[in-house]
Amino acid sequence: MKNISTILSTKKMLGNQSGFTLLEVLIAISILTVGLLGVAQMQIMGIRGNYFSGNTTTVLTLAEEKMEDLLGRSYSDTDLTSGNHLDPDNPIDETGQAGGIYSRMWVVADNTPITDTKTVTVSVSWDNMSHQVSLSCIKPR
Repeated sequence: MKNISTILSTKKMLGNQSGFTLLEVLIAISILTVGLLGVAQMQIMGIRGNYFSGNTTTVLTLAEEKMEDLLGRSYSDTDLTSGNHLDPDNPIDETGQAGGIYSRMWVVADNTPITDTKTVTVSVSWDNMSHQVSLSCIKPR
């Protein structure tokens, strides 16, 4: 049988032990939840930013390819007549083939800014024209 001083010292040790109360645990879980929701929101914004920058890179490439194509044509080519021109394959994909989410058009203005030049502006858009990138260049005769 244990002596009384051992029992009292055991009770004293058990009484000195401390833990977390239910309220402290609930507060800690609430703070953790708010932090995790903030991280989740940052992930969503990161995904949206990546989507936007990827599309911007794609439309810049599509506009540049079309601009190079148009500038390589003769001054009197039908695609360089004054006015608005729509890509015949619209909507196009990231390779310029039919069937994507991008729309490409170009505008040609004769004798602008000086005689015997054409100003060519190529525009590529996505998300139903809510986002657009345009490139302009002057083609001499």
